[in-house]
Amino acid sequence: MRFKHSPRHPFTDTPRKRGALRRKQRLEREALPLLADQIAEAQPSEDRVMADRALAWSEQEVRDRGARAEKWHEARRQIDALPDGERRAVRRAWDCAPYPADPSYLLSVLHSYSQGRIDLKCPPFPLSRTDASGARIANLFASSDLFVTILKAREIAADPDRHPLAERHAAYHHLQLAASKNKDRDRAAQDRVLASQLFLRLGELENAHA
Repeated sequence: MRFKHSPRHPFTDTPRKRGALRRKQRLEREALPLLADQIAEAQPSEDRVMADRALAWSEQEVRDRGARAEKWHEARRQIDALPDGERRAVRRAWDCAPYPADPSYLLSVLHSYSQGRIDLKCPPFPLSRTDASGARIANLFASSDLFVTILKAREIAADPDRHPLAERHAAYHHLQLAASKNKDRDRAAQDRVLASQLFLRLGELENAHA
């Protein structure tokens, strides 16, 4: 299942940050000139401020990573609670989703599915694998050079195991293309379902040869 690692970004102490701090402290003193000396005495040193910021940054990063991990756990709990067929379909849809592989996006997909706004047999995006950033991956589902008619594509989708892999691959793309151009919405929806079913079979083959 797609997963995007969250990189760590340590706090950086830079001359620009120190310059901004000096300007901030100067403006604080200039705002109350009669109390400038007292304000200056109470203002922390640059080193102290930078050290405090580094500590706060580290603590916030820990909290953020913990919250992100909890979102992943929640998403996995929701997926694991689904029946086997739905669970496989959700995982497959997530592996093809054009969104970054972050838990907030996965939870959004699960929520939309639970509300009936996503049809796993006809999701609102092409059924081809994406990477952790949501970009399409070149694989079995890359465009096929083999031509088949739409009628042949429907025949292949109805009984894919009787046809060579190259024909199944081509049929998948022609069904997707036909569905995107067909003004007959019912026929287009039927072709998308056929393409989705064929995609799942192609995915099984892809996994078997991974």
